[in-house]
Parts: sequence; C-alpha cells; structure tokens
Amino acid sequence: MIEQAREQVDQDVKQLREWWLYEAAKFLLALMEEAGEPTVPVRVSCGWPSRGGLGQGKHVIGQCFAQEVCADGVSQIFISPRISDSIQVLGTLLHEIIHAAVGCQYGHKKQFSQPAKRLGLVGPPTATQVGPQLREVLQTFVDQVGQYPHAPIVVQVKQKVGSRLRLYECQCEPPVKIRAARDDLNVMCLDCEGGFALMQPEGGDE
Repeated sequence: MIEQAREQVDQDVKQLREWWLYEAAKFLLALMEEAGEPTVPVRVSCGWPSRGGLGQGKHVIGQCFAQEVCADGVSQIFISPRISDSIQVLGTLLHEIIHAAVGCQYGHKKQFSQPAKRLGLVGPPTATQVGPQLREVLQTFVDQVGQYPHAPIVVQVKQKVGSRLRLYECQCEPPVKIRAARDDLNVMCLDCEGGFALMQPEGGDE
C-alpha cells in the first residue's frame, strides 16, 4: 500500500508545472555546463512578469530577477502563463537562465547575446527563438519528460470605447466646434447667430 501511495504521489507531482520547470532548469543548466558556459542556481515558476505581460501583440513571456534582489541570493525566473508550447517554454527558460548566469545588469548586450548564440538561440537578442539544432536537443527532454503540463491563459483585452461626446459645429468660417454628451443639443452661436449642427463621425463613434 505504501509503495502504491508513493507511486501515486509521484504521478501527481509530475502533473505540476513547477515540477516540469524544475526538471527543465536542471536539463538546461547541464546543457550549459557541457557547453562550457557559466551557470548559477535558479528558481523557476509559472507567473506573470512584472510588466508587459498582459497587452496585445508583442508581450513579455519570461522574466529573470537577479540574485542581488532575491533575499537568499538565488535568481528567480517566471515563465508567462500565456505560453504552453513545450519547446517555446524551454527556449524562454534558457533565455532567462542565461540572464541569471551572466548578470541581468548587462541586459541583451554581448555578454548575453554571445552565449545565447553559442547555445543555439537565434534571432534578435531581445526576442530569441529556438534554432534548429537546439530544437533537436530540447525535443529529447520533451520526449523523456512529457509535454509542459499547462493550459495557456488567454488574456481578454477590453476594446477601447469611443468617446461619448458628440461633435457640433456652427456656420462660421472656420466653424466653432463644441462637444456635448447629447444628441439633441440646441444652442446658438453668438458670432454667426446660427445653430450648432451635429457632425457625424466617419466610421462610427469617435
């Protein structure tokens, strides 16, 4: 019974994102050591970056907090809940581990970009991608451990509501313009002594 319980606990643990990320970090650190690159201990979690994680279009998918700002001196890395593809998660994690290893103070300068390139990350340093050779290596981890156990969070961004103020113009040249939050405004211009007419915005409400 005890052995069965332990096996069940092991199976349950392997469904946790943090377990997968922990194993992924060990795999990537070993990969870096084999390549002769410097490494440091890290802690990894799935969580929102401090900024730039919720917007549409380009958004932050990983963030590393340097060991200098962590109370126990261990760098902390967060992988955005918006991504779930195993290879992309591994590539993002590698990107952040390199930041931790070389020092976050260097940003994406050569201290970061050179080891990133040597390890198989391609593209601009600020938005690296997994290169073909690195992809094959990362796939061996996925084949052994399984897919990243995470369902992505799809962020619903509220549509920007147009202004409720209506534009009115008088008959002056050029016309005097006023805005009001009503469709039945009835006022006169003291210059042209004409009424203000409601202007229909092109393409709908402003």
